[in-house]
Amino acid sequence: MKAVIDSDVLIDFLKGVPEAKKELALYSDRCVSLISWMEIMSGTETPEEERQCRSFLMQFRVIEIGREIAEQAVMFRRAHHLKLPDALILATAHHAGCILVTRNTKDFTSKTPGIRIPYRLS
Repeated sequence: MKAVIDSDVLIDFLKGVPEAKKELALYSDRCVSLISWMEIMSGTETPEEERQCRSFLMQFRVIEIGREIAEQAVMFRRAHHLKLPDALILATAHHAGCILVTRNTKDFTSKTPGIRIPYRLS
């Protein structure tokens, strides 16, 4: 199954959250939006953290943001009142024919087509 993995799930994986590890194991084709890649990389504070994150992210196909994704993001932003990064990540998943795996229940619901909210942290 193909999935675009959102930043929050990636961060959980890096922090050792078992649910995130189980979730990532479900997908044979794992992708990230360039937005999520940037969010993960900009959160590194040391050269070692940066090296580890780069190594981790190499197991994902990074989907660049082109004109088609940008156009779709504008439509999602208008229709669902999303912040631009969230609209871009959702548009990336739709463009790639993937589901979006996220914990972002503030902006997305499991009833939104193409969204999977696999777990919640207490």
